[in-house]
Amino acid sequence: MYTVTEVAQILDLHPKTVRRFIREGRIRAQKIGREWRVRREDLREYAHAELAGRPGEVRSDIPVADRIHVSAVIELEDATSEEMSRLSNSILAILNGRDPAWGNARYDLIFHPETRRARFVLHGSPQFIRALLECLEVLAAPGDGW
Repeated sequence: MYTVTEVAQILDLHPKTVRRFIREGRIRAQKIGREWRVRREDLREYAHAELAGRPGEVRSDIPVADRIHVSAVIELEDATSEEMSRLSNSILAILNGRDPAWGNARYDLIFHPETRRARFVLHGSPQFIRALLECLEVLAAPGDGW
């Protein structure tokens, strides 16, 4: 059996943290006299649970693909108001014609007038970001008038 101090040294934690984990039930322990003692099996169980995920951990019913959200930043240097408007309107058009599979997709425009730098911050599903970046590639292609 290990004392709180020994468990703290083994786990590289502060003894107060170990006592809190015992109070919360994260580490099983027995009180012998005035001191907590942790059995080797209970310490192993705690360590394995920390590495492998808790057995009682609730798993989401939502597929991982539907829980992934992506952010991307499009930065336009030395931006004119016409270029910002064109890009902003294009992004809005894509958002207005969105595929329901994109879920909640949005963008934010940040403009720094002192440097004339525009940042379009995109948030959404990987499908939304991919579609938007593909459209941007077409819009920014040489000979497109930009």
